[in-house]
Amino acid sequence: MSTDFRPLQRVRACDLFDGRLEEFNVREHFHPAQTSRKQRCLTDGWNYLWVFMDDDGFVSSLTRWAPNGDPSGILDAIAVTLDTGIVSEYEPQYWGFDTMEEWDAAKKKWSIELKKAEKKFHRELLKYLRGERNNIKPGTVEMHKAEIAKKLVETDPTLLLPTGKDQLRKEIDSVYARDVLRTPF
Repeated sequence: MSTDFRPLQRVRACDLFDGRLEEFNVREHFHPAQTSRKQRCLTDGWNYLWVFMDDDGFVSSLTRWAPNGDPSGILDAIAVTLDTGIVSEYEPQYWGFDTMEEWDAAKKKWSIELKKAEKKFHRELLKYLRGERNNIKPGTVEMHKAEIAKKLVETDPTLLLPTGKDQLRKEIDSVYARDVLRTPF
């Protein structure tokens, strides 16, 4: 589990590692397997916060992974030293919205669009499974899921029935997550 943060102003990553944060007992923690040009770690000795940089050397995000403690002291040191606010992924400003109402409205719109896209994909998936002309393009996630569906339907043709729609979707997503989205750890 993780929590992502972002400064409200553009912050040069080098400013986090130039020694100014040591006044707050915050310094760099070098991790040989994970520290790189685009990701570095800050610590206060007990807590850890990863800093991710864009190609131009600016902070793109700050991440705390459990169980790496409470990063609030490190975040406060950054905010005070660099005179910037910092927001978490649970706040609308992180996503570019000024208010919770704007963010809620956007999430509602995204939800509606997602449902429409899922319905459209299901229609195209049924065409694919029946061997009909469809708009599923080779090399896409949709094609990969269609190929998974084909194998599932060969085993259980009832998944093609309208009553099997939700079950088919769940099984496709389960296989996709297991076989494609698995992490190599």
